[in-house]
Amino acid sequence: MKDALKHYFEGYLCIRLKGFSPERFLNLCMAKQIVIWDLKYQDGGYQFFIRVKDYRRVRPLVRKAQVRLRILGRYGLPFFLYQNRKRKLYAVGILSFFFVLFLMSQFIWDINIEGNYHFTDDVLLHYLDSQDIRYGRRKAGIDCDRLEESIRSQYPEIIWVSARISGTRLMIKVKENEVMGTIPVKEDAPRDLVAKKPGKITRMVVRRGKAQVAPGDTVEAGDVLVRGAVPIYNDAEELVREQLVRADADIYAITREDYEESIPFLAIKRADTGKSRQGLRLRLGGLSFLWMLPAWGENPWEITAKSSQVTVMGDFYLPVWMDQIWAREYQTYEYFLTNDQLEQEKQRIHQKKIGDLTEKGVQILENSVKIVKEGSGWQIQGTFLVEELIEAGKEITPELLEGETGDATGSSDLSGNQTNTTMTEGEQTAG
Repeated sequence: MKDALKHYFEGYLCIRLKGFSPERFLNLCMAKQIVIWDLKYQDGGYQFFIRVKDYRRVRPLVRKAQVRLRILGRYGLPFFLYQNRKRKLYAVGILSFFFVLFLMSQFIWDINIEGNYHFTDDVLLHYLDSQDIRYGRRKAGIDCDRLEESIRSQYPEIIWVSARISGTRLMIKVKENEVMGTIPVKEDAPRDLVAKKPGKITRMVVRRGKAQVAPGDTVEAGDVLVRGAVPIYNDAEELVREQLVRADADIYAITREDYEESIPFLAIKRADTGKSRQGLRLRLGGLSFLWMLPAWGENPWEITAKSSQVTVMGDFYLPVWMDQIWAREYQTYEYFLTNDQLEQEKQRIHQKKIGDLTEKGVQILENSVKIVKEGSGWQIQGTFLVEELIEAGKEITPELLEGETGDATGSSDLSGNQTNTTMTEGEQTAG
């Protein structure tokens, strides 16, 4: 590539070689370090390319080897300028093109961010915009060292930043701390554990709090499963007070999950007609130019596009975007579902529901699905019996605490009939 550009700017010739001893001529050129390339034998002679300044040096060699040289073509910038020496507007256009490129090279037209996982590109681009660094900003006004320091100061989770300008692109590479930058706040507010949904308790492990249910019990949504108030007794087995704790337990129960999906009698299907169109759109700032044949007919078209920013030699980005557009015509029609298609649709819906439950870590014990004919279509009705965690935290508010305290004071379990076992805060396992 480098040699090709050098030959173009210096100018080169296409030569036909014939005569008494062409091989001697070629050997003499090699001895004089005269560069020739693309040498090939054609029509009883040789053809090759040579630079203009080397062509002037071969005249003594021509006489010595008794050969004849004929110029077949002249190429390169010097000959191009000579041929167009009278086309002033052409020259002005070329100079204007390079002048515009020079002006464009003074600005940032692309920002590339690498290595970010926790902070998205939009977040970092929004911060750069707050620092007056955006598309179209002059490169001379960007201090990369200061930018690196400001990003590290703004985002402590980013431990390393590298910013540099290449062409018209601002390249930012970051490395985020894999360890959390702050210690999570431990929640210690008192709470009860209540049931999220009705079910039958199968097993439970209570780590903190007082269990209110046991395996085999049936609970409803909102029932207290584990109390966050642990009774404290004295040596005489008299209730002294209740210690508020943050109830913690794993409580599994068999619950029921139902779902319904509607399928109309008539299904809609799309089919391509085979007609297609292609187009090109050029976007420059707020301007947009579209080259594409107009749509014909009454059928709709599906349009897809692929956008790319125009670049010149690697990182020299320009504020020009080019969109390649493809359009395909299609038509829709309705048809009645057959029994096989209806069965496939039922299985598809049911398997999707099974997949959703499996992703949640729920163990499916039983499942069933049926199709019911409704007035406007078919109804897919499915049922699952699953074993899952059903506890949910409920904070103990002062109002709730006063109500529970009043109930506990008036109950026979806490005042009249004392229990034989002293309950203290700690671990309790049931089931």
